[in-house]
Amino acid sequence: MSLTALAKLTARDIMKTKVLKLDPQSSLQEAVRTLSDMQISGAPVVDRSGKLVGVLSARDIAQPEHLRDPLVGARGSRYEFPDASPDDDGSYDEDTVFSMEGYSPEVLRSGTVGEVMTADPITVAPDASLRAICSLMAREAIHRVIVVEHGKLVGIVTTLDVVRAVADAS
Repeated sequence: MSLTALAKLTARDIMKTKVLKLDPQSSLQEAVRTLSDMQISGAPVVDRSGKLVGVLSARDIAQPEHLRDPLVGARGSRYEFPDASPDDDGSYDEDTVFSMEGYSPEVLRSGTVGEVMTADPITVAPDASLRAICSLMAREAIHRVIVVEHGKLVGIVTTLDVVRAVADAS
């Protein structure tokens, strides 16, 4: 794929359409276990009617909104994984991202997905350009955008999807 072709990519071209959906009434412990088992760090939250009501991410789990630094912004751009130190290159081991270690046992025992999720997640249309998606992810310091068409969840684009698209263009 050429750089010209890369510039023409849209959310529809790179999104995953098989998306894990979480229920806001599910226990947080169950959701963390599911995310860990699937080796993903977040998922959209939909109510029983199928309406998108939020997104649950590792950031939400590790750092509930009431503990977030108000100077960072509502979505929080400053984030470190619990009980982890970066490697020499500044990255974190993938096991750290998906491990339940370091999460507050009190929150995991009693919390629900709806209590800690980010409500009103950032969404894009399927025809959103790759450039617009990258700009949005960088500006909001997020690792996933939910793709919605006519009010319905149709996919998800993660930073890994973006990296794959760029790598394929090389």
